[in-house]
Amino acid sequence: MRKLIAIVLTGAALSAAAPAFAADRWSDAEYLKANRCLGLALSAELGASDPAALTAQIKDQGRGRDISMRDRGDSTRDDARRAGKTRNEAVKAKLTAELGGSCQAYLGTSVATSGASS
Repeated sequence: MRKLIAIVLTGAALSAAAPAFAADRWSDAEYLKANRCLGLALSAELGASDPAALTAQIKDQGRGRDISMRDRGDSTRDDARRAGKTRNEAVKAKLTAELGGSCQAYLGTSVATSGASS
């Protein structure tokens, strides 16, 4: 009987911890957006940025994710980096505004999931 109670209590504790873990996990859309922001941050033409924390966070968030999603993230990052090399001033201004706006949720000192998807 005591074993049964211990198993039930352990299961209840684990199920209560699951939502807390899930809240720290980015959705696929957030993962792709973070990769886009990283690509923009890595583009020297858009201004100096220190993407070290975001790089580490993306690596962490990539663990356990489907390989096709990680590949899409890599492609999204590479596309954004290439886009940042544009000579078109209007496009450059738009990308710089994105980097300074919606990407700040990912490039800040702590990466949060709330309000990060755009």
